[in-house]
Amino acid sequence: MQTVERIETVVSLPRDLLEQANDINKNEQISDVIEMALREFVKRKTRAERDKRELELINANADKLNEEALDVLEYQQVNW
Repeated sequence: MQTVERIETVVSLPRDLLEQANDINKNEQISDVIEMALREFVKRKTRAERDKRELELINANADKLNEEALDVLEYQQVNW
């Protein structure tokens, strides 16, 4: 089992948001709910940054990739 170091933190949240979170997650501590939400946020941001980098790589190599695709298609072309 992995031990996670916890740091006590003070966070200010809008009252209505905190009340909604408590209503939805009656059986969980609010710190667990916030941790889960923050982990999901970090995961989405990390994925978005990775996708952005990959798209930049694809776009940077688009001309070469398109040339290769057209070359392959020429070999597959059937002349009737």
